[in-house]
Amino acid sequence: MAVRGQRFHVDLDGDDESPQQQVGQDQASSRTPWSLVTDIHERSPSAAPRPPSPSKCRSSQGGFPAHTSRTRSSAFKQRKAASYPNLGGSEQSIPETGVSRLAGSASDQKQEIDLGNRQKIAAMSTEAIANAQQEIRASLDPSLIERLLKRANIEEDQNADDDPLIDAKSQSTPIEKIASSNESTGITPSQPSLERVAPSLNPEDVHIKTPPDLEPVSTFTGYPTPPSFHFPRPPTPPDLDPEDPEFLSKLHSTYFPSLPTNPNALSWMQPPSPGEIEAYSPSRDNLHPSAVRFDFRGRLLPPRLASQISMTKGLHHHGVAPEAAGYTIPELSHLSRSSIPSQRCIAYQTLGRILYRLGTGVFGPEDHELCQGIWQCIGQGRVLDTLTAEAARDGDSGNRSCWVTATEAMWLWRKGGGRRWKAA
Repeated sequence: MAVRGQRFHVDLDGDDESPQQQVGQDQASSRTPWSLVTDIHERSPSAAPRPPSPSKCRSSQGGFPAHTSRTRSSAFKQRKAASYPNLGGSEQSIPETGVSRLAGSASDQKQEIDLGNRQKIAAMSTEAIANAQQEIRASLDPSLIERLLKRANIEEDQNADDDPLIDAKSQSTPIEKIASSNESTGITPSQPSLERVAPSLNPEDVHIKTPPDLEPVSTFTGYPTPPSFHFPRPPTPPDLDPEDPEFLSKLHSTYFPSLPTNPNALSWMQPPSPGEIEAYSPSRDNLHPSAVRFDFRGRLLPPRLASQISMTKGLHHHGVAPEAAGYTIPELSHLSRSSIPSQRCIAYQTLGRILYRLGTGVFGPEDHELCQGIWQCIGQGRVLDTLTAEAARDGDSGNRSCWVTATEAMWLWRKGGGRRWKAA
């Protein structure tokens, strides 16, 4: 790549300038306006540089540096003073009386604008004023005009005296106000006097049109009676007695006559029949093994104890004997095949504890009539098959709580001997 060179001339006859100075002049003459990068010239310092020193701050009572006042005015203040030379005074006097002078100049400016507007209105005729008002109303929003008029009325009310009798001067029309202001300011309009076209304020000259439907107060007979409305009311249902034997049928016919009825679904709300009460009554001499009841710990509940247990223990249910507490072996085997996992867990846990007590001889020897009857109920309900199937299932494939309780029940059965009942 060829490097572009520069041609320079050396004057051998001249003694005033050195070759280096001549080269610098030639380069300066050949420099274009868009040349941004130039040669670097080092300057010799006029004095030795001072070493850096920490800043000196005046201490204050609060621990923060004290405020430093400016010795000279800011550039903004200087431009402001140059733009408004009529403010007067030196730059030091601006901060002291600047606000008051600005406020005074603003009020003077408002007065000048008001005086100019009044002069323009005084020089206009009545028709020109009406045309100007129509143009303004056509160009502005009616809601804006209404707000401006309300604001003007509010300002006039604030400036009015507390006397309820307002003088005629405050009730004058806008044209008369303009005329009076022109007299006070000494303005002579070029058109005829505006007071001639002002309407008269004499009440006798004002003709008020009476509405056609206006009637005196003495003839007012009152507001018309509104028409009466009739809303049909449904018949009041009779009071139902919960102790009535036909309470459920009356409840359905009174409140739900259009719905189908199913007496079997409401049988649990019926009071227990005499046969259900005698099924596990303490007055009975003998019981079938399938009617023997157990609690959640696998302990046998005799009829007398089952009738004394409170319903808050959770052992009462709507089975064969609703008033007796506890569960029988057929009821537990039925719950072990429930679709609700919590019911299956309770059945597995209770059956496992019953099998442990039965195997360890808590309920008597194996050849005892009660033990034989309980083993027969367990075999007929296929309790061991249900527990074995649930425990053999992988814990991740089904409900884990059911799997754990079934495994615990099988372990208790093994601890009790692991005996199986064989049909004779």
